[in-house]
Parts: sequence; structure tokens; C-alpha cells
Amino acid sequence: MDMKNESLMNEARRAKKLPSIAWAIVLTFLIMDFGAFFGQIPFEIISFFSFANTSIQNENLITLLFELLRFFGISVLVYIRVVKIEERPFSSIGFSKEGWIKKYLTGFMVGAILTASEVVLLYSFGLISVEHNPSQPVGLSAIKYIIIILIGWIVQSSAEEIVTRGWLMNVLSAKYNRWVGLIVSSTYFGLMHVFNPNISYIAVINLVLAGFLFGLYVLKTNDLWGACGLHCAWNFFMGNIFGFEVSGSSASVGTLFDLNLIGNPSISGGKFGPEGGICETVIIIVAIIVIIYLDKKNFFKQYE
Repeated sequence: MDMKNESLMNEARRAKKLPSIAWAIVLTFLIMDFGAFFGQIPFEIISFFSFANTSIQNENLITLLFELLRFFGISVLVYIRVVKIEERPFSSIGFSKEGWIKKYLTGFMVGAILTASEVVLLYSFGLISVEHNPSQPVGLSAIKYIIIILIGWIVQSSAEEIVTRGWLMNVLSAKYNRWVGLIVSSTYFGLMHVFNPNISYIAVINLVLAGFLFGLYVLKTNDLWGACGLHCAWNFFMGNIFGFEVSGSSASVGTLFDLNLIGNPSISGGKFGPEGGICETVIIIVAIIVIIYLDKKNFFKQYE
């Protein structure tokens, strides 16, 4: 597979100084840890006053929404790192203004297709059942909750893409080569979920593969907007369209369909959600193969 598109890598080379692998990983950890901590402070203050007069359902919605919105602090720290320390434009991580809405929505559509394909695969193997006694709003009654929580998924997914693909992958690609940037950032993305509830070896492997897929998407489209949209749709459709756990965490504040995973958890994903099962492995590998095939057919020439 040819990785000749070097635009984002060249943009990263504009940095005043590029970190080593070890220092880049440490910085990524610190940015995510402190960014999430400081990003949570204003929402903790707001929630202290907002929970007093809210229902349990609204309290769950506010809790999850604030949990996702705190990721904005991560984006702020990456901005400071790129603009103030590396002395290059924030747009250089992959945020070109040209056609950004189309790029984001295209990525979102790709993510929606991937998650829907996995649901079809799970259903075909009899690994899905419908929840008949839902503990959350389902269907049309859940629309307002679904729309609100989508805002949180946009912030959360974009923050993870900004720090892992926009910054970590690109600076390591610039200092070493694209394969180093892609593999290290993908591995970090998988390992940063190891403390999630109901984690498994298959789940970690799938998350590393997902990181590889997202990174490959960035490299071939030469921007970060599409990967942000893809990642957002991935989480949003899993949690609030189909009603599954997202990386082991519940997103049960409202869903269009309330589905359960049944059968062998190694195949379906079990309590971790579809990301913990072999069906997800198949979907991601097929998606990677499709990107490689399209690359060989020069589909991505338009992004050079």
C-alpha cells in the first residue's frame, strides 16, 4: 500500500521540535489526563446545581453529556501544544476549512454504514435480541435525548481524534515515518481503553484495529474531519441508535432501537458491546481491505 501523500506529515514538520516516541506517548497521556480533568471542572459545578430539580432520566442524560463534554479540555491542550509550543497553525493537524462539512458528513456516513453492517452481521448469526422492558426512552420518545447526546459524542470523538491521529500520529510520522506514526497511535488508542468496564483481549485488539482504520482514513483523505465524523457515528450509532454499550460503558439515556447482545460474548462482544467481539474484528478488517482496494484504484488521488 502506497503512502505517498505527505501533506499532513510535512505540516507536522513545521513544528519547532518533534518529540521522540517515548516523549510523544508521555505527552499524549498527560494531555488526555489533565485535559479531561480540567475540562470536567465547569461541568461539575453546573451539575451540582442542576441535579437538585431533575428526574432520574434527566440526571442520567446530564451525567453522560458532561462526561463526554469534558473531553473538550483535551482539544484545548492540544491546541496550546500545537500553536504555542510547536508554533504552527492548529489547522495543520488536519483541519483545513475547505469543504469541512462535506468531509465530516462523509466520515459520519461511513461510520453509520460500518455500525449498521455489524448489526446485520450480528443479527444473521442470531446474536441480537430486542429489549422488551427498556429502562430508557426508546423510539420516537427518545429523539430529543438522542439529539442532545449527539453533541457530546461530537466533542468526545473529535477530542480523541485530535490527540491520537491529529497530533500523535502526525508528529511521529514526521519524525520517523508514516508506519511508525500509524502503528504507535493505533496501539495507544487501543491501550487507553484497557481500564474500561468488561474489557477483554478481543476488545483491545479490535480497538487497536479501529485506531488503525481511523488512522488510515486520515492518511488517505489527508484531513482529520472525516475521521472525526467516522468516530462520532461509530459511538453514536452503537450507543444511541442501536442501544449497545460503547467500549464497555452504558449510553442508556435514549436510543432509537434497544438491542441486546446474546450468545457467545467472544463473538458478539457481550457486556463490552460489539467492539468486544469477533464480528467487529471482521467488519474492521473488511473496512481496511476496502480502503486498500480503493487506494489501488486511485480513489484517493482526489485528496492529494
